[in-house]
Amino acid sequence: MPTTTPQAVTVIIRRVPLDARAEVQAAIARLRVAAHRFEGYQGAEDTYLPTTGRHVDLVTVFSFDTRENLRRWESSEERKRVIADVDRLCLKVSDRASFDGLALLQPEGVKASKIETVAILIVLILILGWLADMVLPPMPEPWRTALSVTVNVCLISYLFLPWSIRGLVALKKKLFG
Repeated sequence: MPTTTPQAVTVIIRRVPLDARAEVQAAIARLRVAAHRFEGYQGAEDTYLPTTGRHVDLVTVFSFDTRENLRRWESSEERKRVIADVDRLCLKVSDRASFDGLALLQPEGVKASKIETVAILIVLILILGWLADMVLPPMPEPWRTALSVTVNVCLISYLFLPWSIRGLVALKKKLFG
């Protein structure tokens, strides 16, 4: 059974003064050149959102083949030096967000494909929804639905999904080696 490693990406949103746009773009180009020399670099995309007054928001996405290669890039001195130049020109920099596939939903060190994770989520939602209908006391509909959804999300996110993924991975190892 072939396994594929999903890309790991980092997303940064910067607010750029219109008069600094060309200088920021040049610094981002230097950042791409530096990233290209790092193992696992897959590419980068820049998107300018519509201008609002005297500034424009720049969304930058860098892709690497693994989270580990992304971490190496993010901790490199070369990146920090160029990023300092870019950020110096910006009005505001959002917190950087990094993710890979459905990694935030999966237990640490255990990987399942997106389709496997989605299938597990669907089954868990159906089963827990059915159980909630049987167990919850009678109450007005909007409150019952809100309570049911809240219980489902908490149970699935923190308890059942990590347990299910670990079980699926163990079963796949047993069946397919």
